[in-house]
Amino acid sequence: MMLPNTNPSSLDHVAMRVEDIDFYVRFFKRVFKMEVSALEGDPERPSQLWIQGVIQLISDPDHKRTEGRLAHLAIRVTDVQAALYRAKEFGAVVHEKGPNWICLPDGSVFELLEGS
Repeated sequence: MMLPNTNPSSLDHVAMRVEDIDFYVRFFKRVFKMEVSALEGDPERPSQLWIQGVIQLISDPDHKRTEGRLAHLAIRVTDVQAALYRAKEFGAVVHEKGPNWICLPDGSVFELLEGS
């Protein structure tokens, strides 16, 4: 059940530590048509960057996934089936939660929601 928003606060961004930042740039661009909006560091090897200004990717090649990390990201797309097809190019598999959920090889989980 969705409650009415009576608070002027809002989510600003979500940050994820990733082992391979280039993989995630390609993934977000190809699967979700999302672009890099800002970056820090060397453009060829950024230390961190932002996708659409709301998803912060922090390059951490030595990071190993542990319990308590982000549970999942929900992304709204115009066509779930098309996004699922493109995600498979990146090694994504359907997650046990349902046919509109995917899991990447590093364990990151995405829920795909259809609509605008």
